[in-house]
Amino acid sequence: MRIKVLGASGSDVPGYHLSSFLLNNKILFDAGGITGSLSFRNQQKIEHIFITHAHLDHIRDIPFLADNLIVSGKGKSIKIYSIKEILDDIKKHLLNHRLWPDFTVIPDVQNSILRLEIIPEESPILIDGYKITAYRMNHTVPSVGYLVEKDGQAFFYTGDTGPAKNSWKKLSDKKLNALIIEVSLPDKMKELAIKTGHLTAELFFEALKMFHHKPERIFITHIKPFYRKQIEKELKKFPEYRIKILQGGETIKF
Repeated sequence: MRIKVLGASGSDVPGYHLSSFLLNNKILFDAGGITGSLSFRNQQKIEHIFITHAHLDHIRDIPFLADNLIVSGKGKSIKIYSIKEILDDIKKHLLNHRLWPDFTVIPDVQNSILRLEIIPEESPILIDGYKITAYRMNHTVPSVGYLVEKDGQAFFYTGDTGPAKNSWKKLSDKKLNALIIEVSLPDKMKELAIKTGHLTAELFFEALKMFHHKPERIFITHIKPFYRKQIEKELKKFPEYRIKILQGGETIKF
């Protein structure tokens, strides 16, 4: 598998892009940092977008991507997948003809630029040979993470989440080549992290204890850049894990 990190930041500041992970050029996980990271030609290659939740930093570029595609005049359509609650929020609060044109009915319903596809929780769907399964996570709004499997390889992307014991239990027997997991705040802000549905390094390592198989590689995302150095120090307390903090522009291969 080949995952291009378009963005992995928990804040929109110069030099950092918001959450977006592109699998083999066609399948995108979250859409916070597409149009500022990909050429127009590569934007046109995207066919599927899986959304973890409807917070703006994870969906912001959906409208701009749709706008770029419609002005190209090539009749391109992209499917956006998530559970019903999340897609309902996107439809109601983003693609509502007021905040932005509703590209699920433009140019018309049959030929719309965007198509919303409801998927069930914990029941895999097959896209281009990838088995993709949504698991409920713990955030302040409805939120899921995605398990992606193909040819004996697997990774899990959490999106935004606080402590999620039930989800970790369901995933505990999975052998993961990669775990892409958020750590947004330093340990001193543990209470705020729990309140806002995020992880600190301490909470992250508590989650790792629930896995029966140690993930081969762990990639940290959604760090608030203001606390990056402190979080880096806190992550180094557990050298037995292969941990890397992600930056936009990198590529994960396994």
